[in-house]
Amino acid sequence: MKMRVIYFSKKKKMSDLALYLSKNSDEYKPDTIPPDYSLDKEKLLVLGMSQLAKLPDDVRRFCMNLGPGITKNVALFTDRTPEEAAEFIKTLRDTGANVLDDVLYFKSEFLPFKGASDEEKKQADEWFEKILPRLK
Repeated sequence: MKMRVIYFSKKKKMSDLALYLSKNSDEYKPDTIPPDYSLDKEKLLVLGMSQLAKLPDDVRRFCMNLGPGITKNVALFTDRTPEEAAEFIKTLRDTGANVLDDVLYFKSEFLPFKGASDEEKKQADEWFEKILPRLK
Protein backbone atom coordinates (compact mmCIF):
# COMPACT_ATOMS: atom_id res chain seq x y z
CA MET A 1 0.00 0.00 0.00
CA LYS A 2 1.28 3.47 -0.85
CA MET A 3 1.55 5.05 2.57
CA ARG A 4 3.69 7.65 4.34
CA VAL A 5 4.18 8.46 8.01
CA ILE A 6 4.92 12.11 8.70
CA TYR A 7 5.02 13.95 12.00
CA PHE A 8 5.55 17.37 13.55
CA SER A 9 7.07 17.19 17.01
CA LYS A 10 10.32 17.33 18.89
CA LYS A 11 9.13 14.74 21.41
CA LYS A 12 10.85 11.36 21.44
CA LYS A 13 7.58 9.53 21.98
CA MET A 14 6.13 11.01 18.79
CA SER A 15 9.18 10.06 16.72
CA ASP A 16 9.16 6.55 18.26
CA LEU A 17 5.51 6.03 17.33
CA ALA A 18 6.10 7.42 13.82
CA LEU A 19 8.99 5.01 13.34
CA TYR A 20 6.95 2.14 14.72
CA LEU A 21 3.92 2.87 12.51
CA SER A 22 6.10 3.30 9.43
CA LYS A 23 6.97 -0.40 9.49
CA ASN A 24 3.66 -0.83 7.62
CA SER A 25 4.86 1.48 4.85
CA ASP A 26 6.65 0.85 1.57
CA GLU A 27 9.00 3.62 2.63
CA TYR A 28 10.12 2.47 6.04
CA LYS A 29 11.57 5.75 7.30
CA PRO A 30 9.11 8.30 8.71
CA ASP A 31 9.58 11.93 7.80
CA THR A 32 9.03 15.26 9.52
CA ILE A 33 6.89 18.17 8.33
CA PRO A 34 7.71 19.58 5.88
CA PRO A 35 8.79 16.27 4.32
CA ASP A 36 12.05 15.85 2.41
CA TYR A 37 10.15 14.32 -0.51
CA SER A 38 6.77 15.50 -1.75
CA LEU A 39 3.65 13.39 -1.37
CA ASP A 40 2.07 12.01 -4.52
CA LYS A 41 -1.34 10.32 -4.40
CA GLU A 42 -0.67 8.38 -1.22
CA LYS A 43 -3.34 5.87 -0.25
CA LEU A 44 -2.78 6.75 3.40
CA LEU A 45 -0.95 9.53 5.17
CA VAL A 46 -0.38 8.81 8.86
CA LEU A 47 0.04 12.23 10.41
CA GLY A 48 1.52 12.69 13.88
CA MET A 49 1.02 16.07 15.54
CA SER A 50 2.05 17.35 18.97
CA GLN A 51 0.88 20.83 18.17
CA LEU A 52 -2.49 21.45 16.53
CA ALA A 53 -2.95 25.21 16.86
CA LYS A 54 -0.71 28.18 16.06
CA LEU A 55 1.39 26.09 13.71
CA PRO A 56 4.55 27.44 12.08
CA ASP A 57 3.85 28.70 8.54
CA ASP A 58 5.59 25.84 6.72
CA VAL A 59 3.64 23.23 8.73
CA ARG A 60 0.35 25.12 8.30
CA ARG A 61 0.88 25.38 4.52
CA PHE A 62 1.69 21.66 4.31
CA CYS A 63 -1.48 20.74 6.21
CA MET A 64 -3.65 23.08 4.12
CA ASN A 65 -2.54 21.34 0.92
CA LEU A 66 -3.57 17.80 1.90
CA GLY A 67 -6.35 17.50 -0.65
CA PRO A 68 -7.34 14.47 -2.74
CA GLY A 69 -4.51 14.98 -5.26
CA ILE A 70 -1.94 14.56 -2.50
CA THR A 71 -3.44 11.78 -0.38
CA LYS A 72 -6.68 9.82 -0.36
CA ASN A 73 -6.83 9.29 3.41
CA VAL A 74 -5.34 10.97 6.46
CA ALA A 75 -5.07 9.20 9.83
CA LEU A 76 -4.07 11.29 12.83
CA PHE A 77 -2.13 10.34 15.95
CA THR A 78 -1.61 12.97 18.61
CA ASP A 79 -0.92 13.70 22.25
CA ARG A 80 -3.37 16.61 22.27
CA THR A 81 -6.97 16.62 23.53
CA PRO A 82 -9.93 15.33 21.51
CA GLU A 83 -11.29 18.90 21.37
CA GLU A 84 -8.08 20.23 19.82
CA ALA A 85 -7.98 17.28 17.42
CA ALA A 86 -11.60 17.85 16.33
CA GLU A 87 -10.83 21.45 15.38
CA PHE A 88 -7.68 20.41 13.50
CA ILE A 89 -9.58 17.64 11.67
CA LYS A 90 -12.30 20.09 10.63
CA THR A 91 -9.63 22.37 9.17
CA LEU A 92 -8.10 19.46 7.23
CA ARG A 93 -11.51 18.35 5.96
CA ASP A 94 -12.18 21.87 4.71
CA THR A 95 -9.27 21.35 2.30
CA GLY A 96 -11.00 18.27 0.87
CA ALA A 97 -8.90 15.71 2.73
CA ASN A 98 -10.60 12.49 3.84
CA VAL A 99 -9.60 12.44 7.50
CA LEU A 100 -10.49 9.23 9.29
CA ASP A 101 -12.60 9.61 12.44
CA ASP A 102 -10.46 7.19 14.42
CA VAL A 103 -7.66 9.16 16.05
CA LEU A 104 -4.88 7.56 18.06
CA TYR A 105 -4.56 9.53 21.30
CA PHE A 106 -1.68 8.92 23.64
CA LYS A 107 -0.57 10.57 26.85
CA SER A 108 1.60 13.63 26.54
CA GLU A 109 4.76 13.48 28.57
CA PHE A 110 6.27 16.38 30.44
CA LEU A 111 9.69 15.01 29.61
CA PRO A 112 10.23 15.39 25.83
CA PHE A 113 12.98 12.76 25.76
CA LYS A 114 10.80 9.90 27.08
CA GLY A 115 10.10 7.32 24.38
CA ALA A 116 7.02 5.26 23.56
CA SER A 117 6.28 2.30 25.80
CA ASP A 118 5.53 -1.24 24.58
CA GLU A 119 1.91 -0.70 25.62
CA GLU A 120 1.68 2.43 23.46
CA LYS A 121 3.20 0.56 20.52
CA LYS A 122 0.63 -2.20 20.98
CA GLN A 123 -2.11 0.45 21.07
CA ALA A 124 -0.70 1.89 17.82
CA ASP A 125 -0.81 -1.57 16.17
CA GLU A 126 -4.43 -2.07 17.21
CA TRP A 127 -5.35 1.40 15.95
CA PHE A 128 -3.64 0.78 12.60
CA GLU A 129 -5.46 -2.53 12.09
CA LYS A 130 -8.74 -0.80 12.97
CA ILE A 131 -8.34 2.01 10.41
CA LEU A 132 -7.28 -0.14 7.43
CA PRO A 133 -10.82 -1.30 6.52
CA ARG A 134 -12.01 2.33 6.56
CA LEU A 135 -9.73 3.53 3.78
CA LYS A 136 -11.32 4.80 0.57
